[in-house]
Amino acid sequence: MNNGKDDNWIGRVNPLAVILLLSPAILYAIVLLLPTFDDWTYYTAPSFDGLFNYRLLPNSSYWRPFDAAFGWLLGLDHRMFPALNHIVVYAAHVGVTVLVYRLATAMGLCKTARNIGTVFFFTSPAMLGTVYGVDALNQACSHFFGLLGLWHYFNRGRKPRVALWLTCVFVATLWKENGIMFFFIAPLFAFGISGPGSPGGGWGRLRSGMVWGVVASAAYFALRIALTTAYVDINHEYFESTPVAKLLDVAMFIGMAWVPVDYVSLVHAPSRNLLLVAATAAMSMPFIVVLLFSQRRQLVSRPLLTLAACMVMAALPHLLTIFTTMHSYAGLSMAALMVAFLADKADGYGRLAPLFAMFVASCLFVDWHHWQKSYDSGLMGRRMGREAIEKTGEPVDSVYIVSLAGHERKYSSFCVLPADAFAWGNTAVAATGYKWPAVCRDTVVAVEDRRMVDSLADRALALGFKRVWLVHGDTVDVIR
Repeated sequence: MNNGKDDNWIGRVNPLAVILLLSPAILYAIVLLLPTFDDWTYYTAPSFDGLFNYRLLPNSSYWRPFDAAFGWLLGLDHRMFPALNHIVVYAAHVGVTVLVYRLATAMGLCKTARNIGTVFFFTSPAMLGTVYGVDALNQACSHFFGLLGLWHYFNRGRKPRVALWLTCVFVATLWKENGIMFFFIAPLFAFGISGPGSPGGGWGRLRSGMVWGVVASAAYFALRIALTTAYVDINHEYFESTPVAKLLDVAMFIGMAWVPVDYVSLVHAPSRNLLLVAATAAMSMPFIVVLLFSQRRQLVSRPLLTLAACMVMAALPHLLTIFTTMHSYAGLSMAALMVAFLADKADGYGRLAPLFAMFVASCLFVDWHHWQKSYDSGLMGRRMGREAIEKTGEPVDSVYIVSLAGHERKYSSFCVLPADAFAWGNTAVAATGYKWPAVCRDTVVAVEDRRMVDSLADRALALGFKRVWLVHGDTVDVIR
């Protein structure tokens, strides 16, 4: 019984229906976002090496065969890039949104509460680094299959469907390594949410689930070791950090999930607007603060502590290695279920409903502002690529690129530097339909050392490069 809790506008509107109705317009806007920086060089860019190439096997700090296969698919017709990437990422995001709704229902939460949690997940700025990302298929799809596995294990508090859980989570792990955490999240979730007396709860079920998780994880690592090529290129950036950097990662993890403000206006110096930061905080934070403080006793309840632990576990691989705005997505579904759980305990929604409306309005503005910056960054890269080709005038097979670097700083994939938008000449190659130049080599020179440019250009010609491009600001010039 919901005791009239759903007799309000939040409870009466089905968020999934609204999302599906709006999806064509949302997807159209997202498809307009163009690749920048390493979107052009990661596995999910068009690959012309054939399906069975080194990327299918473990050869680096990661093993992501689905990404490799997707790059091969794009190579069959490069015009699908990046639209197909965006379509798959958005479909996965909608899929996770549906699973959040279904899990909230299976937890026995009232309709108003599960609607709040669903909309929180779908609109939260913490999802932007993934949903707007061209190379974020692994993050979105890993989370979808991991949560689908959790859904099968939880099974509405009944006996877990172990085979389906293990299969889904193994697929999630092959999409991205952090998916492996759902081998352990699912048993903990069922234990904490179902309670000791249910078929999915109890210490015995928790122990057996964890044993299955250890066995499945060991099988994954054994397979990975067996398939590893003779040479593995380890990205040391994953393992080189400082305590201060880790504290900043934790702050970003917490902030992106629970402090939804306009981070473009806060972090990116050229776009800094503290009035917008204050305005979005004033609109979004009252809902979070009231929700948390009105349910203070629930903050130490078994279900909420379980969800909090699951949230941390989902993001833990990123927190231990590299944490960026994209990685905030890993724990977002658990944050949404925490919000839904707390909302379910509210005595009424007379005060919470208008605060939630303000929260959503703030999130939508932040989502739009990040979209605008991402759109502008992509357009800049495409314009620079076309400019380089037009100024070159004729097809050449090799180009040497000198990029002048100042002291500007980017903000994730939303506000990128011009040289990053140009992506080591990849936007120029794409402008020719991947016909030329076949070889691009890049070097970065500090703007204070500009005097070195001429000698670098002469050396490049001596090495056989046919043209030398100079990237300065958002302009590309042919200097040799």
